[in-house]
Amino acid sequence: MPQIKTKQLLEGMVLTKSIYSQKNKDLLLKEGVKVSQQMIQAIKKHKIKEVTVADRYTLLIDATTATYNQLKQLLNDNIKNLAPETPEANTSNKMVEISQNARFLIDDIINNETVLKLCTRMKIIDNELFFKHSVRTCALSILVAGAMGLNSEQMLKIAKAALLHDIGLGEMPFLIKKGEANEPKNELWKQHPTYGYYIAKEAGIGREVCNMITAHHENWNGSGFPNKQKHEEIPLGGRIIAFCEQYDTLIRYNDYPRYEAIEYLYGGGDILFDSRVVQAFTDNLAVYPLGTLVRLSTNEVGVVVNVRKNKGPRPVVRVQYNNVNRAIEPKIIDLGAEKTIFISEIL
Repeated sequence: MPQIKTKQLLEGMVLTKSIYSQKNKDLLLKEGVKVSQQMIQAIKKHKIKEVTVADRYTLLIDATTATYNQLKQLLNDNIKNLAPETPEANTSNKMVEISQNARFLIDDIINNETVLKLCTRMKIIDNELFFKHSVRTCALSILVAGAMGLNSEQMLKIAKAALLHDIGLGEMPFLIKKGEANEPKNELWKQHPTYGYYIAKEAGIGREVCNMITAHHENWNGSGFPNKQKHEEIPLGGRIIAFCEQYDTLIRYNDYPRYEAIEYLYGGGDILFDSRVVQAFTDNLAVYPLGTLVRLSTNEVGVVVNVRKNKGPRPVVRVQYNNVNRAIEPKIIDLGAEKTIFISEIL
């Protein structure tokens, strides 16, 4: 990092070494500060001859700042994709407001230093299966919470728990990767919600959020783990996260088409999942966003042109290519009416 004379110091330069007064060694400016014109005058007034600044070709950024930048981008992109702020691209006007509020609340989470450090650790251990899965689960969960009518404080806590729901896997990273399962691995894997509780608690995360983290593999009928809670014993946040993380796992890592994932999860209502959570998801989130190019089960290709008319994975599609990929006169297929046709692939 170059050391320059004070008279060469320009507004906007960044200090890489703190400046102390020559007389009594009081801290004047801390390293990392971007220098303003007023600061330059103060430095000259204290007769500081030289300062150390950043090389203009070197980016001054630490690991948590890098995580912050990506976290903000990913969360905003996921929320806008699931619940766009354009009314016609959303399932309802209510979801437009919920989407806007969710994006506002997300800023509070990602500006939390503790959360950022935990997320940085997740990202370092496994960026795709660990970190990005948690980000997508967070975006889904905060929107479902909003769709269920929860207030901003509750949405915020659920989003924080969703973002950190798998943090316990950081203690057993060999279980994150896909691999051959066996009984010892399965038993160890079932402990990760408990590990997550204690990691979050020791980091200073509130008890209510920690309890949601613990509960994200509990099932509505009591068949889940680690505590075999059932029904209302399971924190509502835990119920929401359980559904949302399972949906993301099915479509991202188990290669389920979205309609199959929805059918599986819908069938689990009041068995594995709280049916109110399932209903809030299917009624309010755009499973196939407006403008998405899709292939139908008939092998025809078209564009999603209406997500408001029908709920869940059955939007209205304008078909423009036939089953041998030749352009045709566009035709409308309403998947809400054509029950035997479904979207098989997003292109």
